[in-house]
This record gives sequence, C-alpha cells and structure tokens, in this order.
Amino acid sequence: MQIRRSTEILAYLAAVLIAALAAPYARAHTSRASDPTAAAIVTPGHLYDRIAVIGASVSDGFGVFVSDPANTQTIPSAVNLSDVLRAAAPTTSAPTTAPPTTATPILHHYASGFFFSNPGSVGKSEIDRAIAAKPTLVLAIDFLFWYVYGTVDASGEVMQDDAQRSANLETGFAQLDRLLVNGTPVIIADIPDMSDAIGKMLSANQVPTPAALEAVNARITAWVATRPAVKLMKLRTLLAALKAGGVIEVAGRVWDPTTLGQLLQRDQLHPTFAGTVIIAAGLIDLARANDLSIDPPFVFEIGDVTLRALDAKKSKSAKAKAAAAAASGAAKRSAPTASSPAPQ
Repeated sequence: MQIRRSTEILAYLAAVLIAALAAPYARAHTSRASDPTAAAIVTPGHLYDRIAVIGASVSDGFGVFVSDPANTQTIPSAVNLSDVLRAAAPTTSAPTTAPPTTATPILHHYASGFFFSNPGSVGKSEIDRAIAAKPTLVLAIDFLFWYVYGTVDASGEVMQDDAQRSANLETGFAQLDRLLVNGTPVIIADIPDMSDAIGKMLSANQVPTPAALEAVNARITAWVATRPAVKLMKLRTLLAALKAGGVIEVAGRVWDPTTLGQLLQRDQLHPTFAGTVIIAAGLIDLARANDLSIDPPFVFEIGDVTLRALDAKKSKSAKAKAAAAAASGAAKRSAPTASSPAPQ
C-alpha cells in the first residue's frame, strides 16, 4: 500500500511539472492563434501545400482566355488566377526547378466575379470557405477592391460618399482578420486608380475620388504594418506599369509586352492572360518571405504555363464529356422500351 501511495504521489508531481513546463508554450500558442497582429504560423517546407484564392473579378479571371499558339482555330479557354498557378506548378513528372521534396500545391478557388454586387455577403462567404479549407497560404489580391469601389457597402446600403468607402474598408479588414487569427499568411494589394475604366466597365459613381484613394491606401499600409502575417503587393504601381506598356520588373525578372502581347484588357480594368501570369509571379514572390526553407514550386514561363493551362482545360473537358456520355448511356439503359412490360 505504501509503494502504491508513493507511486501515485510521484505521478502527481510529474503531471504538475509537465503542466508547469507546458503552460508558457500553451499560452504563447493560444495568443498567436487568436491575435491577428501576431506573426504567421508556417510549418517550414509546407507554405504552398494548400493555397486559397479569394477576391473579385481579377482573381476570378474575368475576360481572361488562353489560346493554343500553334492552332488559331482553337476556341480560347477561360482561365482564372488559380488555373494559372496550377499551370505554373509542374507535376513531378515534368521538368521543374523546384526541390523534389516539394509537393504540387492544392489550389482552392473561392474568388467571385460577382463580388461587386454584395461585398458584405460575398466577402464573408469567401472567408468562411477559405477558413474551412485550412489553407497554408491565402492570395487575396483584389479582396478589398469592392469595399472601396462600387455603390453598395457591406451592409447592402448605397455608398454615397468617400467617408462611407473608408468605413466600408474596415469591414473588409475585419473579414481578413478572421484568417489572421488562425496564423494564416495572406497576400493582399493596395487599391489602384481605375478611373480610366469609367465609361467602359465602371460608372463614375463607383469610383472613389483621388483624395479618398490616397486615404484608403494610407490606411491599408498602416493596417499591414501591424500584421506581420500580411504581405502587400503594390498593385497601383504594377497597373500603372501595365498601362504604360513598357517593360516591367516583377519577381526579380523583366517582362516585355513587345513579346508577351497586351498585359491589360481593353476595359482598362482587368489583366490579360499574360498580365495574370505576371501578377501570379508577383504574389508568389511576396509569399516566399514567409518560408525561405524551400523554393516556390512554380515556374512562370509564359509558353509553358500556356500549354499546361490548355492541357488542363482539354483534360477537364474530356472528363466532362465522358461523364455526360456515361450518364446518358445509363439513362437510356434504364429507360423503359415499347416492348417492356407495363408495371403492375
């Protein structure tokens, strides 16, 4: 009995000691996982495992098509930012500069071209879905855009002045903070001047004044400064370069529109396929600061990305046709014929 009692006392003391040693770690971990201003939580070597793309029409590939450069008769295929990233991530059987231990990223696409219609519900839905996917990285280049542009605020009310736009931006920040409390690294962008799109894709009452634009971008910069898990792409600068039409430097390389073709669509609001590739390269270049233990598993060579994007679209189309044919065949086999006995 004495031996048993001594054993129980030792076990109790050991449990107390373990709890005491673990308490500081538990408190620190809980603090990091509930504070949007804490650093990103990244497992070395796994930053690119699961990437969620959220945002509006730029991320969703509005008007972006890829064509077979060797066949002008091919119908162009619509692609979005996630498609471009998938095509830029070579499979293990394809030539790649990425380390052999790097897994092919899984892309979750939640961006919507209808973000403008109701930024409150659409933005919340995208964040809900992204959280559920447990991403290791979130790309949200145009997530904040329609909290500043547009005519409808997050509560569904009409935005009539720049003060409302500034207030609405805070709602967008609050949604992004829901990702940050989980320690998820996020890439966002500042808000570009899209006044050139007035009369094309935008109406004048959807566009903030130059003063308001400066104010919201100053606020975005200040917000990012307090959140080390967030990296900021200077989209204003990038789009100005795209509009200028000259060579631009992104992700440590020079991109020349004389060989790539147009980088911005005629609506002066959305990038072309080549422009989307450049944006994707810039996003991943910013993201890599979260984990320097591996090279990003992406190769942004326009020709290769084009062919892989086309192959992926062809494969998806073939699978859809095969599934439709199988469903049609099953329906025909199960349909009663004229010679079939009538049910009793």
